[in-house]
Amino acid sequence: MAGLGKIYVFCIVLLAVAGLVSAARPSFGSAGSDDRWGQTGVFFREHWAEFDATISNSSGRMLRVNDAELSLHPEHGRRPEARANGLTLIDVPEDLFALQGADLYLEVWGGHPKTANKRFLLNGKQVYAIPDDGCEAGHCAYSYPLVSLKVEQLVSGRNAVQFACDRGQTFWGHFIVDGAAIRCYLKPGHPDLAARGLQGFSAGVELQAQHAALGDEVSITLTCPKPMEAEIESVEYFARYDGYDDDGDGQTNDWHGYTHDRRHVHHIGKATAGPFPIVWDTRMIPDQDGPMALRALVRLKGGLCYWTPVLDGLEYARGRHRVQMYACRDMPVPFWSRASQVRTATINLPQDLSDVESARLIVRIWDGGEGNVKEPFKINGHSYSITSSRAIHDVVHTDVEVDPSHLKPGPNTLTLLSDTEHHGIEVLLPGPCLVVRYDNSRR
Repeated sequence: MAGLGKIYVFCIVLLAVAGLVSAARPSFGSAGSDDRWGQTGVFFREHWAEFDATISNSSGRMLRVNDAELSLHPEHGRRPEARANGLTLIDVPEDLFALQGADLYLEVWGGHPKTANKRFLLNGKQVYAIPDDGCEAGHCAYSYPLVSLKVEQLVSGRNAVQFACDRGQTFWGHFIVDGAAIRCYLKPGHPDLAARGLQGFSAGVELQAQHAALGDEVSITLTCPKPMEAEIESVEYFARYDGYDDDGDGQTNDWHGYTHDRRHVHHIGKATAGPFPIVWDTRMIPDQDGPMALRALVRLKGGLCYWTPVLDGLEYARGRHRVQMYACRDMPVPFWSRASQVRTATINLPQDLSDVESARLIVRIWDGGEGNVKEPFKINGHSYSITSSRAIHDVVHTDVEVDPSHLKPGPNTLTLLSDTEHHGIEVLLPGPCLVVRYDNSRR
């Protein structure tokens, strides 16, 4: 452990000196997807951190990160969380000369509201910014940043990633990394591809319809060389469209879906048998001002993954039922209830709701518990379940049908209540929204 101690001391010294943050462009990506490889597709492997309390001083499934002054904080400095040093090691057993790029992908609870300047130092070589997810402005947030790394700053073997933050304007600068992976993109001539006969491999998303006009249900399959189907463990499908900001990056027109405990959730879905068919239900996806797109994540045996090229230019068929998304416009900051403090927000709906066919509520929370409150969340006085009922201290994503009779023209009031003295219920950005589908035939 003496070697690890030297790494840690070196990291702390550099972070103390550095207000310098990498010019390398950090970016967000739904489920860690971006468009750099959209035209050609790309093979990659991802290497996840296995958090170790003997390294991080932080027990449990997460990595805690504190501000620089916490250790001597008169109120919080003796808490067990204050011992966490924010350091993790990620094993990357790759030939760096055979890589064409690398990213760090994170699952991040944004932290105590107004925690500032979240960042990490890679192998003592450079400080990289973690994009602000709204936490600095005082919101509750959870996001999935994808930060582009310089390959030459990696090492083949254990990589030291030292996380840090500033106190900002909060009582205790603190955030949590629930998952961290270094993703390594392979060059086309990588020896492992050649050894498995994958040089020149290609796969793509195919619609079963003859045109790019999408109906309420869209049948999708994967096209790839037939002999390769036996090498594929699963295929996961993702869509880019303007809709609910489920990954908390501030973008609505984006790739949708994200990871939870390393597994993809709230994307189109997963298929495990060739030709890997799936049906995409688009009935409650909002009307679009521009084209949509599809792509697939192909997982092959042996840990190799492949992003397919993007299938772009998709549009809805004419005559589709109108679907609109209505977001909160005046949420509390932070939108967080505990200790019997009622929090309210409003969503404005049109004055004419006579042709509403169906409606759904979408909201993401960090569930610290509702305590003894039986109905912690209501729309216009009508209760809807948005918690786990078990105070799981984790993200809970709710996408549930709303009775149209519970909605009204103009302002609709949302109320949140928890009586727990600890965390309570934190509504994560972008906050609750209502998606409403209208019946065109009634007009």
